[in-house]
Order: sequence, then C-alpha cells, then structure tokens
Amino acid sequence: MPMKKPKHIFIVEDNEIYSMILDYILSKDSIYKFVSFNSGEECIKNLYLNPDIIILDYGLPGINGYETLLEIKKQNPHIHVVILTAHEDEKLKQELLLAGADDYILKQGHAEKQIIEKIENILNKDESESANSPEVKNKVLYFILIAIILILGVMYYI
Repeated sequence: MPMKKPKHIFIVEDNEIYSMILDYILSKDSIYKFVSFNSGEECIKNLYLNPDIIILDYGLPGINGYETLLEIKKQNPHIHVVILTAHEDEKLKQELLLAGADDYILKQGHAEKQIIEKIENILNKDESESANSPEVKNKVLYFILIAIILILGVMYYI
C-alpha cells in the first residue's frame, strides 16, 4: 500500500509558546508536516511552499490575520485557512468567513482539539472531492474500457 504524502500545514502564531504547543500536539501524527511563522508577512512570503491548510492567528503584529487572509486568498484561493483568536466577536467571525476563512476557533478551552478536528474534516473533504473529480472518473472509465476490450479479445479467441 503506498504511503500517503504528508499534508503541509502552516502555523502562523506570534505567541511562541502557543505555537510550540500546537506544533507538539499536531506533530504526533506523521501525516502532517508543519512550518511555523511568527507573522503574516512571513507566511505570505512562503506561500510558494503550497500549504494544504494555514492555522492563522487573528491578532498578529504587522498585518493582522484578516489582512493576511485576504492576501492568502488573493494569491491562492484554494488554500484552506482556519482563524484562531482570543476574542469572541460574531461580527468579526462573519467578516472572516465571508473573506474566505474555512473556520474561526477561539483559543480558550479545548482549541487544540478543535483545530485537529477542523484539519481532519477539511482534509477528508478534500480527499472525497478529489476522488469524485473528473480526472479520477476519467481514469476509472479508461480502465473499464481497457478491461472490456481485453475481455472481448479473449472471448474472440476462445
């Protein structure tokens, strides 16, 4: 069975301790490959690494999480972004979701557990969508066509 390619995840968090905690908790599963950044600017400079998901703190120094989200979506609208924040604000949540964030998680409580669940949900959704993609369907149809041709060829010679 072929090994799955590790999923590439950015953690953009200016609180080094919280970033280390996330990295430690999320690194337990070897299917994830993490890269941490302290600012939105660093994250944006490294988008060429094509992350599958970005865990983005809203309260960053320099450009904040909202501005970083807008730039991420401008450069690659297919990157999934989950926003972390220490403040509950329904209006802000709606703005972030409208700007393209996949979700909004409060740091209080069991945020780490929620982050893991969100990552798994997003990646599972991506895998099921790619399994239903036209490219996969075309390969299946091609395989079936080849099988039919082979069966007909064998039957012809019998």
